[in-house]
Amino acid sequence: MRKTQGFSKYPLLMSMAFLAACATKPAKEKNFISPEASKVPSNTISINYALRHNSYLFELQSVGDAEFSAKSVVNEKVIEKRKISRDNYISFANRIYDFAEKYKAGPVVGEECKTPFSIRLVKDGEISEVQGCRTQDGGGELGKIIREGEILFYSE
Repeated sequence: MRKTQGFSKYPLLMSMAFLAACATKPAKEKNFISPEASKVPSNTISINYALRHNSYLFELQSVGDAEFSAKSVVNEKVIEKRKISRDNYISFANRIYDFAEKYKAGPVVGEECKTPFSIRLVKDGEISEVQGCRTQDGGGELGKIIREGEILFYSE
């Protein structure tokens, strides 16, 4: 009788180990959109930033897997809006996502910011936002991303 009770503990231990493995957080996504994705979900990525006395917005938008666009706005006035290719959309969306993830992981310096920015990523109804100061972006990475985004308008 004791042998039966001893063996009955093993399935319980195995099921507890299995549940513990399933309860762990999923791995962090490497890309905002996988380059191999068969379908791109509807999503929006926007970069808001201030420069001198103006406010700027650069926005990428995907409507299903059919329409991809980029928009540039200055002081709430649309300057440029164009459709872009699916490949350019995925590549640029992932570039912005990578920057946002690296920026989130970096140190925050508590000083008054004269050049604030925010990056908002909306994907599958989930919203992620990163706020920062361009002066804390040591390599000027955000400025490079914005220039590359503006090039999208003229390269298509």
